[in-house]
Amino acid sequence: MKKICVHVVIGVDELMQELLKRTSYMAVSLSSDGAATEGWSDRWILTGDELLWARDRMQEACDRINGVVSAYLSETCVPPVQEDTFSFVLVLPDEVFPGTDGIIKRTIREAFISYVLFYWYIDRIPDKASYQLSQFEENLSLLRVRLNRRRVPIRRPVRS
Repeated sequence: MKKICVHVVIGVDELMQELLKRTSYMAVSLSSDGAATEGWSDRWILTGDELLWARDRMQEACDRINGVVSAYLSETCVPPVQEDTFSFVLVLPDEVFPGTDGIIKRTIREAFISYVLFYWYIDRIPDKASYQLSQFEENLSLLRVRLNRRRVPIRRPVRS
């Protein structure tokens, strides 16, 4: 059976940019002094100072994601350990649908983001934390489904 290698690389900077987007909001400046610029101003809620905290949560998410993809990790091709990236080399059967690699990468990326947001919301807005945890669990389930989806049925040898 033919196999294909899918190398998923997700950068910490890419994750932090998405986290900053999802934890910020745009609002009309209500400052009464003239120093404020007219129009829209933004306020960052998750700051760049929390990068070390976010990195720890990302590592925890990576460990949980490894539990899901461990059966598909390549034993021969181990990605080099880089400080600012999370890498997974997955070996998938050739029968997977075209474009599965992009879908798998997006699902893993969303799992990282929802996991970090879950812990971030626990401290700030506990009502939203449970939603982010359910998103994380849903992303792990989607990842399992997408790793097992094939164009042709799985055939197992049968003894006669």
